[in-house]
Formats: sequence, structure tokens, C-alpha cells
Amino acid sequence: MSSPTKAAVPAIRVSVLLGSAQAGLSVATLLWAGNFIVGRALRGSIDPLELNFWRWLIALAVLLPATVLSMARQWQTLRKHLGLVAALGLTGIAVPHTCIYTALQTTSPVNALLMLNLAPLLITMGSWAFFGNPVRARQWLGITVSLVGGVALIMRGSMAALLALEPTPGDLWMLLAAAGAATHALLLKRSPPGVTQAPLLCASVLAALAMMLPLLVWRGPLVVPTSASILWSLVYVGVLSSALAFWLWNRGVVRLGPGRAGPYLYLMPVYGAALSVLVLDETVQAFQCVGALFVVAGLTLTQPRIAEPRSHGRRCFRSNSPKTSGRGADNGCP
Repeated sequence: MSSPTKAAVPAIRVSVLLGSAQAGLSVATLLWAGNFIVGRALRGSIDPLELNFWRWLIALAVLLPATVLSMARQWQTLRKHLGLVAALGLTGIAVPHTCIYTALQTTSPVNALLMLNLAPLLITMGSWAFFGNPVRARQWLGITVSLVGGVALIMRGSMAALLALEPTPGDLWMLLAAAGAATHALLLKRSPPGVTQAPLLCASVLAALAMMLPLLVWRGPLVVPTSASILWSLVYVGVLSSALAFWLWNRGVVRLGPGRAGPYLYLMPVYGAALSVLVLDETVQAFQCVGALFVVAGLTLTQPRIAEPRSHGRRCFRSNSPKTSGRGADNGCP
């Protein structure tokens, strides 16, 4: 048997790398972090709502061909739960991602990523408040620690800003994004039986686009981007940080379980910091490092200690993470 050509060797290496669940999860979080960099780079060039609309229209064009047959088979069940589908589209796609792109007009990608890490804490608290899921003392401690980190991020580590209660608009938008992601994850607990994740994702995207389009038209004529830089950015966020990242993440969650996959989300602020320095020439501030330590420490405390079995099946998992329980296992991630 002849040895592979030099040109084929890189392709083989990429195939082997992406064949690993761990590598796939790492690449997925890198692609999601890159979405924040793109959103920051495009500030002032495209409206946040338009950016979100075109992103998900492109993502739908990629996902729909592989999902249309299963959607047709499950349409009767989906039709009976259109209210839930609309709510998932609103809270998982239309609201949080528009808020993220709006936040990136005035806050850094690192701060936005760290603020989004508050979503799992909101999910834990929402599960306790609405579903009666018990929260242990260790988890309450984790929630408190992470909220301290969140406050440090919002107030930029300044006691004067804390006393004056002067957070930046971007950080408030990220709080709304985190709340939307948490609400989406809680709504997924109501997912109808008999509907798999891919059709539910596409149906939610369709619902979100249907909600965003009238608002865009009401604000003025919908402008089709023509700038090469914006078009390439849309290809990235629509194809790579949406369709490809979701596929890699879902596959990793199925193979490893949500408990082992969830900590990979902590890589996003690390990737975001590195990309911000390399691409945007931004600097990482001391208060961001301190806030990150508190947020990650709190998230670690809130994680359940029960080890989840490895699964080789095809079913999707859900957990108390916004990526695995909400936008990773079903709808959009950043």
C-alpha cells in the first residue's frame, strides 16, 4: 500500500483530531469564542439584530438539508407545541444572541464571555425555584462566589463604580443574554416526547427568524450586506460557530456525557482573551482575571459530584449548562 501524499497528511491529521471527542469539544468552544471576536470586530459596521438574523439564516441553510426529513416525520408533534417552539426560538436564539452582539458594542469579548458564564448559576436557581430541584449548601456557596465574580466584572473592579452603581450598558445586555440562555435551558425541560434535538433546533431557528424579520422590516429596509469583510464574518458565525460548532459539541456530549463535557466551556474565556489580544489588540485587565477566578470557582462548586456514565448511543444529553442543556444540545450557542 502506498504511503499518503504530503498534501493528504494535513487532511488526515485534521480528520483524526476532529474524530476525538475531547478535541471536538475544544474546537467547538474555540469557534464560539471566535463569535465574540467577530461581534466585537463588526461593531459599528452592521446592526446587532441584522448580524444575528443573517447568522441564523445561514446556519439554517446549512442545517436544514440534513434535518428536513426528520422534521417532516415529527411535524405533527411539533405543530402541537408551536408555543414552546416559539419560546425556545425567542429565548435561545433571537434574544440572547442579539443581546450579545449589542453588548459587544461597548464591552470587551473577555468580559462578555465571563458574564455569560453566569447562565449555569441562573439555571440552577431557576431549577430550584420552578421545578423544586434541591440545591445543596455547597451549590449555594458556589452561586454566591460566582455572583461576587459577576459583580466584580460589571463594576470593573472599582469600588467607586459599585457605590455609584454605574455598570456599562454592555454588561447589562450580557446579563439579559445570560438570563435568556438560562430561561431557554429551563424551557427545554418541557421538550415534547417524540421530538429529537435536530428538528427542534431547526424549528426554533425558523421561529426566531420569523420573529426577527418583522422587527427588521419595521425598522427600515432590510439591507443585504455586500462588504467582503462582513460577508466572510457571516460565513464564519453562520457555518463555523453555529452549524459546525453545534455538531462537534453535540457529538462530544453524546460520547462523554454532559458532566465531562461541561467543563470545556471554561475554555471560552481563555480562548476569548487570547483572540482579543491577537486579533483586536485588546488587553486583559486585572479585574477580569479576578472575576474569572470567582466565576469559575463558583461554577466548579455548583457542579454535581455524581459521575455520569460514558454513553455510545445517539441520544442527546441535557445538563445544567447553557451549552449542553440549552444552546449546545439544542439551540444556538454564542
